[in-house]
Amino acid sequence: MPTDLLEVSSQLTESLIDPLALAATAGEAVLERVRGGRCYVVYCGHHEKSSSLAAVRLLRRKLHDARDDDGASYEASPLSGHSLSAGDAAWSSVTLGEDCGDDEFAAGCARFGYQLVAYSGLSPVGYCTFVVRVEDGFDEQAASIEIEVLEIWVVPHHRGVGVGASLAEAVAQLAVAGLVELEIRLSGAGVPTLFSFAIGADIHSSSGAHFLRKTTSFLREKIGDLSMIFAGGLQHVLFDDIELELR
Repeated sequence: MPTDLLEVSSQLTESLIDPLALAATAGEAVLERVRGGRCYVVYCGHHEKSSSLAAVRLLRRKLHDARDDDGASYEASPLSGHSLSAGDAAWSSVTLGEDCGDDEFAAGCARFGYQLVAYSGLSPVGYCTFVVRVEDGFDEQAASIEIEVLEIWVVPHHRGVGVGASLAEAVAQLAVAGLVELEIRLSGAGVPTLFSFAIGADIHSSSGAHFLRKTTSFLREKIGDLSMIFAGGLQHVLFDDIELELR
């Protein structure tokens, strides 16, 4: 980390030195919902009785089988599953003094990400991969929270019953868990911080846009529910609104 960044290290940067704790680990059930008369469970990475490698192989096979139909549909888009990994289904990391290019630096940046897989019984029927980035600005740049949805996909004959909504709710649940830990850290330091807050994705279909809007709705709902944990809700992680970025 450059010396000049060390000299201007803020309370937020100091709060981001240690990686944010993960709210779920591989093989752990994150959310269970009954949709269309079926029970769907969203797992971190894979079903508890399966493995990440098995889940990734099955999902990529199903992606391949659905490619022609997805390519001809406005509702969905063909995906390659490039964000699927048989490795870490949940991870958290920190960088300090990150060079963002164009003479811009992030004094401190914490990231965490998850690979979520929705199951019907023992069969994977959809997945979502996403990353949350919490960044302390440098010079006049504001601190920021960004949620990037990398991929979202549901097996064709499980669409239209709320599997995507279950994945959207799980994304919001895990993202808000990160905000709660950040609130605790900043509360301990006594430093309220104003963030810009955005959620975005590269959108190639109407279902992708709907998923992002649904996730944003769940985020607002779950952040509002935090008043049951913190008196008055978040007091140190402050933002005006959640910006939706459909790219």
